[in-house]
Amino acid sequence: MAIWTPEQKTKTKKVKTEGCLQVYELEVPAPKAADAIQTALVRLQLTAKVPGFRTGKVPLDQIKAQFMGRARAAAADDLIEGAVREALGELKLRAVAMPAVGNVKFPEGGALTFEMHVETAPEFEPKGYKNLALTKKDVKAAEADVNERLKQLQEGNARLEAAEGAATKEHYVVMDYALSREGKPLPNGTGKGELVDLSSDQTVEGLTAGLIGAKKGDTRDLDVKIEGKPALCKVSVVEVKRKVLPALDDEFAKDLGVDSLAELKKKLAEIVEKEGEARGERELIAQIDKALLDANKFEVPPSLAEHQLEHMYGRFVERMMGPDANLPEDDAKKLREKLHPEAHNAVRLQFLVARIAEAEKLEATEDDLKAELEKSLAQSESEKDKAKTREVFEKRGDDIRAMIKERKVYALIRESAKIKTEKA
Repeated sequence: MAIWTPEQKTKTKKVKTEGCLQVYELEVPAPKAADAIQTALVRLQLTAKVPGFRTGKVPLDQIKAQFMGRARAAAADDLIEGAVREALGELKLRAVAMPAVGNVKFPEGGALTFEMHVETAPEFEPKGYKNLALTKKDVKAAEADVNERLKQLQEGNARLEAAEGAATKEHYVVMDYALSREGKPLPNGTGKGELVDLSSDQTVEGLTAGLIGAKKGDTRDLDVKIEGKPALCKVSVVEVKRKVLPALDDEFAKDLGVDSLAELKKKLAEIVEKEGEARGERELIAQIDKALLDANKFEVPPSLAEHQLEHMYGRFVERMMGPDANLPEDDAKKLREKLHPEAHNAVRLQFLVARIAEAEKLEATEDDLKAELEKSLAQSESEKDKAKTREVFEKRGDDIRAMIKERKVYALIRESAKIKTEKA
């Protein structure tokens, strides 16, 4: 085993610091580099296939002559990996991602030098998280709120029945149709039994207006526009229907599984207040987040911010357009620019929560994890669900611990905060 003198150890020199990015120049001394090349040659000797020699019996000078390039490349990889690992430990760097390597120089017979680009966790002391002035909305269900929910239920339980006479804006029309332009049928431009709500605008411009006054059995040629271009819509009216709302009485409530209309209103009031409470909690958390971000300004590692940005971008596109959807290049660029500040703030909050937990010595204990598991198991409806829950806890234990620790941080912040309650 080689013993390296201080002069033969890897030399490290800081080149620059830009926010959370630090650049170091590392130099592996020539003797150590030569030894790594020799080791690589011996390894190659064990497996190299050269005509006229059995595997493992090729003379070392032949290996040098034919495989020196491979040996130097393998040695460089080993030396760089070892030097990076050594430098991270000696410099006590809190790297948040694998360092990048660049500007590698490995002259024959000389030292190996390269640059190590490492992103580190930001260094800061968290402040401004105690004695915050916060406002929370106190939501009480007003009669108007309950009536609005009742109306939504009534609309949701309405039925359609055949209507006599001509269609008005309050009616629905069941129709068969065929779309054409300049005498040619449009692709996917036919349909049967299509239900049209005459009180709402349609994607086919002019369709609703053209159906006003129509009766069952009528046929009409309607001049319409599709995506702004003129087209012809041949319509056969199958039926005219009207919406019938159920009466808001005890029978309506019983159909929904409640004893009376008064009881239904009471339950709706409870729902309104629970939703208001949840909304108030979200707003309170948002106030805490803003206070933390305003009081703690620091750079975040670019790779983490970029990863967060892509995560948020992907979720947004999937939610709006469905899985595997793609935005046009210009739209994608604009969306990323819009999400950029939010992504940086999300990463900054992650570091803030972690550093507050560290400062306040908040931990997620095994008892905390056990309690969280028991809570999740209690919400599982079947043994299959419970097995899946246990599997999640086994695989994502670190994530769940982080969630518990974050919850404790926000609880600590709220305990010291001055929370003013206001009526919503």
